[in-house]
Amino acid sequence: MNSESVLQMTSQMLVCRKIIVLTGLPGAGKSVVGDVAREMGLPVISLGDVVREEVAKKGLEPTLDNILRVANELRKALGKNAIAKLSINKIASACISNCIVVVDGVRSLDEIETIKESLLKDVIILAIHSSQKIRFERILNRGREGDPKTFEEFRKRDFEELSWGIGNVIALADKMIVNEGRIEEFINEIRKFFSEALRNWCT
Repeated sequence: MNSESVLQMTSQMLVCRKIIVLTGLPGAGKSVVGDVAREMGLPVISLGDVVREEVAKKGLEPTLDNILRVANELRKALGKNAIAKLSINKIASACISNCIVVVDGVRSLDEIETIKESLLKDVIILAIHSSQKIRFERILNRGREGDPKTFEEFRKRDFEELSWGIGNVIALADKMIVNEGRIEEFINEIRKFFSEALRNWCT
């Protein structure tokens, strides 16, 4: 699907009314938000999947250094909005039959503008925030492939994402949820947010 077909779909086929973009530094709790969204029947498109797919295509191990290097290579070759460009078809496909689509892992305002301009849909920014200490503890505990293994690596990843512009996205969030308490409280707040979104935009 090329850009022209995306625009044609936008005018004729896309039924989604809102695109909720999910942002936050590593370990803030974005994956929990994605899980809750899926449980509530909302499609979730992960921009990070694009980078992981490129890492796999190159035959590289999904280490932190390789993930960051490939992400930077994509941005250098295709622009600051590279990851969003490569994800537009997936987002458009989800928009065909869903009132709300969640896009996980937005890290720059350029990516948001690409989503807006390509699909001509309203975008709502949902930011998840947690302190550096709590985020590092979560990352160590989850042991996900490609995650930092030391505090030095953790800070390197934070600074890399900040250099991409994630701080600007968080600063302009329409809604921010702080995730530093009990997981049950966090999940309840997420469910409340999505329930209100479904009620306001899909009924």
